[in-house]
Amino acid sequence: MTDDTGFPVDDYTPHGYLDVPEHTRRLTPYGVVRSHDLGFRWHFPAYARAYGGRSEVYRAGLRIAADGALHGADLDGLGAPYHSKNLVAFRAEPPAGPIEAEFHLVGPDVLAARVRARVADRLSVRADYTRQIGADRSWGESGLVGRCTGDTVLLQGFEDGEAFVLWVSEPDAVAAVTTDAGTADGWTRDGLPEAHGAGPVTALGEQGERVDLAAVVQLGAGEHDLTVLLARGRTENEARSRLAEARDRRPAARAALTLADRAFWSGAPLLSGDWPAHWRRGLVYDLETLRMMVKPPVGVYTMAWDAMQIQAPRVVLGEAAIDALLLGYADPALAQRLLLGTFADASEPHVPCSREDGSHNMVSADGSACGTGPQWGWPWLVLRRLWDAHPDHDWLERIYPRLAGYLDWWLEHRRDPDGWLGHACSWESGQDLSPRFGAQPLGGGHPTYHIRPVDLHAAVTHAAGVMADFARILGRDRDVPGWVTLARDYGERTARLFTGARYADTDGRTGEPTEVEDVMLWSPLALGLAGAEQTDALREAIRAVDPDDLVWPMFVWTVVDAASGAGEHEVAAAVAGAVVDRAYRFWDAREADDERTLPGIACEYWPLSGRCGGEGYGWGAFGVHLLLGVLVGARSVGDRLLVRPNLPADLRVPGRTYRVRLAHRGRPVELTLQPRADGVDVTVDGRTAALGWAEEHGWELAS
Repeated sequence: MTDDTGFPVDDYTPHGYLDVPEHTRRLTPYGVVRSHDLGFRWHFPAYARAYGGRSEVYRAGLRIAADGALHGADLDGLGAPYHSKNLVAFRAEPPAGPIEAEFHLVGPDVLAARVRARVADRLSVRADYTRQIGADRSWGESGLVGRCTGDTVLLQGFEDGEAFVLWVSEPDAVAAVTTDAGTADGWTRDGLPEAHGAGPVTALGEQGERVDLAAVVQLGAGEHDLTVLLARGRTENEARSRLAEARDRRPAARAALTLADRAFWSGAPLLSGDWPAHWRRGLVYDLETLRMMVKPPVGVYTMAWDAMQIQAPRVVLGEAAIDALLLGYADPALAQRLLLGTFADASEPHVPCSREDGSHNMVSADGSACGTGPQWGWPWLVLRRLWDAHPDHDWLERIYPRLAGYLDWWLEHRRDPDGWLGHACSWESGQDLSPRFGAQPLGGGHPTYHIRPVDLHAAVTHAAGVMADFARILGRDRDVPGWVTLARDYGERTARLFTGARYADTDGRTGEPTEVEDVMLWSPLALGLAGAEQTDALREAIRAVDPDDLVWPMFVWTVVDAASGAGEHEVAAAVAGAVVDRAYRFWDAREADDERTLPGIACEYWPLSGRCGGEGYGWGAFGVHLLLGVLVGARSVGDRLLVRPNLPADLRVPGRTYRVRLAHRGRPVELTLQPRADGVDVTVDGRTAALGWAEEHGWELAS
């Protein structure tokens, strides 16, 4: 169900992130805001795992404790009924009565909380500031100092370092500051001692050492309804100025955030009925993660841009394509704009990987500025789907010449004298350090031009075919023969990479196929380019796929599309269902564990260990496509909604009803799947078709 904001209220995990849209790696590093017990904290310049780097300059935030229960495990029934990128609302049921606390940002520098609670003894607000002295090896940091001043608590660095000002709306609160986290835990658990000084309290440290400050603000027994603000600034005055502004702006800021949630969820897909509960919520975590990938214009990016991942945002075509595919299920027009910006704001036609300051961050060992190739993220497959879902001629007119320029660049710069294509390095392929490219003593940037990859040739074949279609749509009839010829040429080359038993990359130095097996070699089948002989040759390998071995989005995508292309629909359903179930169990877990990535947000990939790489990674939300595009099998094409249902075996239970709310051409559509003993009844807007599993049917829908 949805509340009056339009957000799908549910029992979400009490973990996750709040979005900081302004955060970038170089020009505007505001840091990320990550959950911490019943609260949130900044990690600056990012969370120190994976893409956030190895260490943080500081982390600072606030938490709420009822009757001494500070940690999540101490709070009975802790959950989150509201869990968007903009606002997270916690609810717990301690013995004295319910506690509700919602958190959001007021701009990138003020963390706000509204707390409503009934407590038997006391309600505590805890603020913590941890800083690594001289983390950037600069001069001028000695430690932290904290003091209570009037109705605020100040925690700040000296001689240098951010200042944080904590304010609690209830005037009868008492506060104390300490340099010892254990002491602060005791105050939170047992209450402040009668004698507690107002400070200043100072924590000193040498370069490389960590120093800590903690403040505890305490309120007495009974009912409470309070506002808490934690503002930061480069100086005390700046932090206090932001605090004063936020005291006035908070209601309007909250309203704007929930209005944005309403706008998104008015058209975003939702599950109801007999879906597993973690699937229902998992789709929401994925879509909210994808919303975080959309960044406002900054630096060299003049349009909204895809961040790839939240810790160290950058533009990479392959990841942008996948994020656009997934966002397209909720807002195809936005997905189209993201891809247009990816090409339009690129410094060169082949879209080198870049950051917002214009720097390139994927340069091969021979000095080439690289971007991902046309096989990584299958941009042309995505472009075709987005056009089918939202046929916007203005968008296609604007992006078409840039797509042509991209392919022309590849033909000019990555084609050898015999006409074969290669990658500058394995980074450019998307498969960093893959054994497909042989020994790479210089790392992922090692030159690999000599390898003729199957997936690259198949992708160019497919892209040329899509470009011919786009040229016809736009009336660019002169372009069509060139694209058709290119598709035929590279289709023939792709066919020549079939050995008679398998597709194989070829080493251009010897003319011999390589021995490395890889699911990306199934790309011709996944893209509809393989003939009957090639399909039959791959069939046994496809049937032997173990979903547990598939942990990366591109590999899963290739396998399910290859399986579908071979008519092995049970394999496609089993793989897609297993990956969705695994990822969504991770995202919906109730306990946070430092040995695993944080629940409540999509992460980079899905290993069985749960150590899923970078937290807050767009393509990690690939469950959106696996669920809606493969298992439900829904796809908009013009005025028609095509559905090819293919649920995994364990969900094909007669008597169950699986409901999906989709958006088609700007209006909501209700779709239900009701398994039978011999198939499934599919109902779209009240019209039912009796289908077999993996049988496609189309419904004409008014725009």
